[in-house]
Amino acid sequence: MKHKLINFVLFQSIWFIFILSAAHDSLYGALVGFCLLTLQYLHGKKLFADCVLIVLAIIIGFIHDGLLKYFNFIIYHIVFIDFYSPIWIIGLWISFALTINHSLAWLQNKPALQIFFGLIGGPLAYLAGEKLGAITLSHEYTLYILALCWAVVTPVLFKFYAKGK
Repeated sequence: MKHKLINFVLFQSIWFIFILSAAHDSLYGALVGFCLLTLQYLHGKKLFADCVLIVLAIIIGFIHDGLLKYFNFIIYHIVFIDFYSPIWIIGLWISFALTINHSLAWLQNKPALQIFFGLIGGPLAYLAGEKLGAITLSHEYTLYILALCWAVVTPVLFKFYAKGK
């Protein structure tokens, strides 16, 4: 239980560090965030399974957030390196992936809850990111698009790991 709590606290800390560093144009915050990501990964008990999820999350994150950026649904206020998706948002995807086998493991084999979690949690995270100044949601229907995407992506991440066991 302690392991899952540490994973959850690291995820929340990483989220705030990346969002606030993006909102305040701080590269140093992003570096701290990536150091905590390394700690979150190394603290895990399923390193290979986590590594598989990290690769999947990076691919999905680049596509998902890259398309949102390309079609101007989201404006990122800082892009440290002008990739298709900002590097800090990919860090958030990695951190989320590292919760699948740990603090969110209770959602495994519960696809309806995974969909619900993605449907609500995904857009709320982006809305909070906007309120903290890291991004701008540039269309009134962006939250609906995010809800739909995250309702699909969340169970995909869980399913992918389940097949990789």
